[in-house]
Amino acid sequence: MVYYAHGTTPVVFGSLLVIYYVSIPMALLLWFAFSRPYIKKGTYRAKTLVSLLMLSFLITSLAGSQILDKYLYIHSPVDPGFCVSSSCVSSFDALERYHIDSEALKTLGIPSYGLMWVYFLNDVGPTHSLGLNKRLRYLVVVRPLLIVPVVEVNAYRISHGKIADRERFYVVWPMSPGKVLTEEFDFEFTVLIVEGGGGPGV
Repeated sequence: MVYYAHGTTPVVFGSLLVIYYVSIPMALLLWFAFSRPYIKKGTYRAKTLVSLLMLSFLITSLAGSQILDKYLYIHSPVDPGFCVSSSCVSSFDALERYHIDSEALKTLGIPSYGLMWVYFLNDVGPTHSLGLNKRLRYLVVVRPLLIVPVVEVNAYRISHGKIADRERFYVVWPMSPGKVLTEEFDFEFTVLIVEGGGGPGV
């Protein structure tokens, strides 16, 4: 089961994929194209290369977080929250709405700061390993690291109305965000594409 109203469009998802996979190679190509005359003279313009790579890392990290959004949001009955601090995460509306005891969050640890998107996953679907149905019930915090092409994911498992434990993993470029989610959660994550004027499709 997925929440069909939370699907994305081919243009949005395709654009994010292109940005995610192409930004770093494009930065290298731009550096080489503009620095070629200098390279022939033995000057490699390292500052220019570093600047272009830092910009591409930031773009790639943000794009990766938004690709993750397209996979996670379709398994959430509520809109994601945007936070920049741990206190914001612990007061995420969905926790109160679904009567989740969040006290364990303080013990398990929450990222202190940064751009963060918070998701409440509540769905049932097939496992990746065996194909058997399982309950997906997590609080997930997605944080792009920005200075490197990496997205940090903190997944807090919810059991019997309480935060039970935490798993932290990373999506490192050029890893596929969807594949990482599928393997880490042992749950078949797909993106839901809704074409303009047509019905939903996976």
